[in-house]
Amino acid sequence: MFDQGLTVLRIRGIPVRLHITLLIFLPYVAYVASSQFSLIASSLGIPREEMHLPPLAWGAILAVGLFVAVLVHELAHSFVALKNGIRVRAITLMMLGGVSQMERDDPEHEAWMAFAGPLMSFGIALASYVAYRLLPAPAEIGAALVAFAITNALLGAFNLLPAFPMDGGRVLRGLLLRRLGRTRATRIATTTGKVMAVAFGLFGLLSWNLILVLIAMFVYMGASAEQARTNTNELLRGIPVARLMTDRLGEAYADESPRAVAERLLRHNLVGARVIDDPRDGAGRREIGVVTVWDLARQLQGGAAPATVGAVMPVDVPRAHADDDASRSFDALASGEASVIAVLDEGERVIGLVTSAEIQRALALAGALRAAR
Repeated sequence: MFDQGLTVLRIRGIPVRLHITLLIFLPYVAYVASSQFSLIASSLGIPREEMHLPPLAWGAILAVGLFVAVLVHELAHSFVALKNGIRVRAITLMMLGGVSQMERDDPEHEAWMAFAGPLMSFGIALASYVAYRLLPAPAEIGAALVAFAITNALLGAFNLLPAFPMDGGRVLRGLLLRRLGRTRATRIATTTGKVMAVAFGLFGLLSWNLILVLIAMFVYMGASAEQARTNTNELLRGIPVARLMTDRLGEAYADESPRAVAERLLRHNLVGARVIDDPRDGAGRREIGVVTVWDLARQLQGGAAPATVGAVMPVDVPRAHADDDASRSFDALASGEASVIAVLDEGERVIGLVTSAEIQRALALAGALRAAR
């Protein structure tokens, strides 16, 4: 779901996406922020008739400001990741906050990467309060600065609760990692997250707080997904990719039509084809990539399909060598980074593919064998 959304800008090469749930939820956030602004303005003794803008307008401004602050919060995570050599695929702003999608985990630096976000939120809160105290601004702007400071302080504090997948849960796992190992540290962090999610949900239901109920659902599902992902990695760790791959591959020339190749793959029950340069150019056969049945089907169903397989062939298919650890391939597939992994031999030739179907088949067998033991 995090891969969905409209890319609105790029920051240091990181796509920033707006999820549709944010746009739907923004009016509600504006309404809540307007109530908070009115309460703060009243406590500061600001008469409504002296305001240039109505509370609802200030609520809209604060709502947009909140999601800008969430973006800065996520950028803090992302910049620490980039500094440690981890590629950040995207930042997605959603109904309940933001998510930074990273290419891989970095257990050694996870605690610091997780803590960077709340630290940034506290910094924004402090800067807003200092601006309120020192800048000669109109009273209503001062009230908005106080509201913004309180919101960011609460955002930072809430994210530090040790409930995985929130930042505090990641900090907890990072601190436990060296002593307990990744599996036990993850189990403790995700179990804590589930317990806190149930508490949030019960309190939200008793107080008729819809936001808290939604947060509880998000935390519980995130903790469950991370636990399942860790369990899967444990099952696959140490298994070479070659044991999981399928070698049902054919060949296709780059200048062939997608329809002809699709018919050939269907006829021979193949899942993909190595794409070869046309040897008629005098340069000899050269493998330039791989195309799968899903690539071909997606283009053919779209109507105006490209004229050649070379135009259909994806250029960013992740690759793994036959003796690589299978858990890495699972990470790439589970994160949505890829729908297929190309497996190479020592000569860098594609010898097979790993898809979600192969992973699921291996998990079923590995889980059954472990249960039997």
